[in-house]
Amino acid sequence: MIVIGLTGGIASGKSTVAGWLREIGLPVFDVDEVSKKAVVKGSIGLKMVEEALGSEYITDEGALDRAKVAALVFKNNEALKKLESIIHKIVWEKACNFLDECRRRQCKAVVLDVPLLIECGWHNKVDLVWLVAVNTDEQIRRAVLRSDMSKVDVKARIDAQMPLEEKKALADKVFDNSNSPEITRMEVYKEVHRILSENTCNKVKGAH
Repeated sequence: MIVIGLTGGIASGKSTVAGWLREIGLPVFDVDEVSKKAVVKGSIGLKMVEEALGSEYITDEGALDRAKVAALVFKNNEALKKLESIIHKIVWEKACNFLDECRRRQCKAVVLDVPLLIECGWHNKVDLVWLVAVNTDEQIRRAVLRSDMSKVDVKARIDAQMPLEEKKALADKVFDNSNSPEITRMEVYKEVHRILSENTCNKVKGAH
């Protein structure tokens, strides 16, 4: 089974690519979704976050104050590391369960959709790293259009992450999504077909 690590910065189109992969039948593990569930009200994860960051980051209703936490970790790297260590452990355990289930189902390829795949070191846990990329100007334009963030806020978020060129150097495949989505989609489908075909051929050769 081939494990693909899919990553990309804000407004790069990574989630769109993940959707296309689901449409053609590849199981996709959405780290963002699982991360949110890991710290829902009443969860062990939320209790651990409260102990690490303080009760002031929990709302009166007993839920995580996501806006307050986001503001903290953006400027406090130590707090970010504490939060990541808690969430990453929980999420990786669930990712392993997902991979085990896919192996039992004899899936040919699966996808781990991880925004910070390389930053958190998960690129070393997958077979292939796929990076969805757009140029910075287009990234900022799309992010501003789809959210209430300002250009300054988006630029600050981009600058806080690993530079795109460094990510490209660690990627097995880079999908330039700056132009037509149709072009990107065809490129994604072509790459899926290629790796599945190669994997099938290798298995046949190994049988002799």
